Amino acid sequence: MMRHRSETWLAWFSLFATTIHFTLETWYHMVWGQPLQALLVDYISVALMIFGAVTSLRIRPRSAAGLLAAAWTYNLGFGWRSAFGRLEALERGAAPVNGEASFVLPIVAASLMIVAIVMVWALFLAWRQALSPSPANG
Repeated sequence: MMRHRSETWLAWFSLFATTIHFTLETWYHMVWGQPLQALLVDYISVALMIFGAVTSLRIRPRSAAGLLAAAWTYNLGFGWRSAFGRLEALERGAAPVNGEASFVLPIVAASLMIVAIVMVWALFLAWRQALSPSPANG
């Protein structure tokens, strides 16, 4: 079984999303500042997304759905922590230490929903590929 044709779309969408992520995180860091380790986590995410997407596009007709799934899962994990850390601070009545604008949390939450949906798509493709009869899987 060959790779699913939607994997190509997923790879291109991953490159698009990671370009936006890189741009916005760099802008956020310049405007509001954040600890360097937080920015590094974002840049690791960017590297994983680029690696998964470029690998997927280069090894066609084979699949790199597992790499894409891993990259999107990593994004969901650190995005989850970021969103819920902000929510916990909001519940305590604490203002962001860096003066972050109030519109950031809804954007983070909406982005997290998109990441979760795309992660499920990538996991489905990886699961489908793992079940396919091929020399690599048999």
